[in-house]
Amino acid sequence: MIFDAGVFIALDNPAQREVVVSLIERLSQQQAVLHTTEAVLAQAWRDPARQAVMARLVKATTVLPFGDSKTIGMRCAQTGTNDVVDADIAIWSDVLDETILTTDPTDMAALGARHTAL
Repeated sequence: MIFDAGVFIALDNPAQREVVVSLIERLSQQQAVLHTTEAVLAQAWRDPARQAVMARLVKATTVLPFGDSKTIGMRCAQTGTNDVVDADIAIWSDVLDETILTTDPTDMAALGARHTAL
């Protein structure tokens, strides 16, 4: 499973936190490998003192590097999109044969990415 920024941001919202934590616990019980990217963390990471739950999830997640800029740019061009962070995780999803957990299924669908909505 690959997390987009919305998953981490949802942890900051008390109304959404329990849903995310429950899902993460279920994925852990299934021994799912959890992934995200450096760019996703850059979008979500703001105040580690206030984001303790996010920090714990980051520790349990493999953080992948930002991918090849040319490949990402071409994916945006081919799909008529412009969010390079979303394009990056869409490409990682293809490479790893993993599903993206997203709060923005419309963008992931436009990128042709295998995804599930949070």
